[in-house]
Amino acid sequence: MNGIRIGRLFGVDVAIHPSWFLVVVFFSFTLATGFFPRAYADWSPVATWTAAIVATLLLFASVLAHEFGHSLVARSQGIPVLGITLFLLGGVARLGREPETPGREAWMAIAGPLVSVAIAAGSLGLAFTLPGPEQVVAVLAYLGVANAALVVFNLLPGFPLDGGRVLRSLLWRRSRDFVRATRQAALVGQVFAWGFISLGVAQLLLGGGAGGIWLALVGWLMIQAARATARQVEMDAVLDGVPAGRIMTRPAGWVSPYVTLDHAAHGGLSDYGSRCLPVAAEDPAADYGGLVCARDLERTARERHDHDRVRDVMTPAPDLPAVTPETDATEVLRLMREGSVDRAVVVDAGGRLLGFIDADTFVRFLNAGRLRRPKAV
Repeated sequence: MNGIRIGRLFGVDVAIHPSWFLVVVFFSFTLATGFFPRAYADWSPVATWTAAIVATLLLFASVLAHEFGHSLVARSQGIPVLGITLFLLGGVARLGREPETPGREAWMAIAGPLVSVAIAAGSLGLAFTLPGPEQVVAVLAYLGVANAALVVFNLLPGFPLDGGRVLRSLLWRRSRDFVRATRQAALVGQVFAWGFISLGVAQLLLGGGAGGIWLALVGWLMIQAARATARQVEMDAVLDGVPAGRIMTRPAGWVSPYVTLDHAAHGGLSDYGSRCLPVAAEDPAADYGGLVCARDLERTARERHDHDRVRDVMTPAPDLPAVTPETDATEVLRLMREGSVDRAVVVDAGGRLLGFIDADTFVRFLNAGRLRRPKAV
C-alpha cells in the first residue's frame, strides 16, 4: 500500500495513505458534534473540537503502536518489515515474507492486541486517577475505551484480522499445510466480512447513517484483503522451487531512452507485442539503462505522450532487482515486494541482461499451473 512517507521509527518507514486524512476528519467531526457534546454539554466549542482532534490523533498513534507490536516481533524473527502505513481503516504493517512456523505466526499476530491492551489499561487507569482537567480525563477515557474496542474487533477470527491470523496458525499446526490453512482462514474471514456488510446494510435501512456505511466498508475491505492474501500465498507455493530463468520473458527488442512515449507505444511495445522492453543505456559502459512497460505509459496522462520521453517514465536499472536465472522465483517476488516495484531483471554472471520478470509473469504462471493441475475424481 503506497502512501506519503512521514518518517522512520525503530528502523521502520512510516507512511500515511491519502485515505487517512478522510478518516481523521470523519472521526474528529463525529467526536466534536456527537460524543463529546452529549457527554460534556457545558464545554465550549473550542474545548470540544480541541478534545476531538487530540483524541483522534492519539487513537491513530495507538494504531501505529499496535502495528509496531506486530513489526518488532516480526523483525525479531528475521522477517523484513517493509513499512507501516496508516490508512482508512487503521494501519497495516507490510512484511517481506510470512512467518516460518505456526507458533511464530500466533505470537506475531497477538503482539499488536497486547500493545492495545496496555494502552487501554494505562489510559483508563490515568482517567480514573487524575483529578483533572476534565478535557484531559475525557480524552484518556475515550482512548482507553477505543483501544479496548480495537482489541475486541481485531481478535475476531476473521482473516486477515489478528484473530484470523491466530486461527490460521491453529489450522496450520493441525494440518501442517500453510496454503490450506490460509485458504480456510480466508474463507472464515469472508464469512465475517459478509456479516459486517449485512449488518451495515441493515443499519442503513433502519436509519443508522454513517455507521452502516462504515460497517459495510469494513466488510468489503476485509473480503478484498482475505482474497489477496490467499492469492499471494498460493502464488508463493506454486513458485517455490521454480528458477527465474524458467519464467522470465526474453527481450523482444530494445527501445531508446530518448524516444517519446507515443513512439514507444506504437513503434516499440506494440510492434514487438511485448508488455515490457529494456531501455538502451545512456552510459556506454552499462548493458541496459532500465525497463519500460506498457503500464508506465498507462499511468502517464495521454496529453503528455507527445513530449515525455521513455527515460522519464522507465524504471532505471539501479531500482530494478537483478537476479540470476537460477534464483528461486519466490526470492524474485520477495525482492520486488521489498523494493515496492512490479518488475525485475534476469542477468548473467557478467551483468548482461537475459530477460525480465514483471507482475503479469507470476499471474500467467499461476494460471498455467491451475490449468495443468489434474482434476479430482
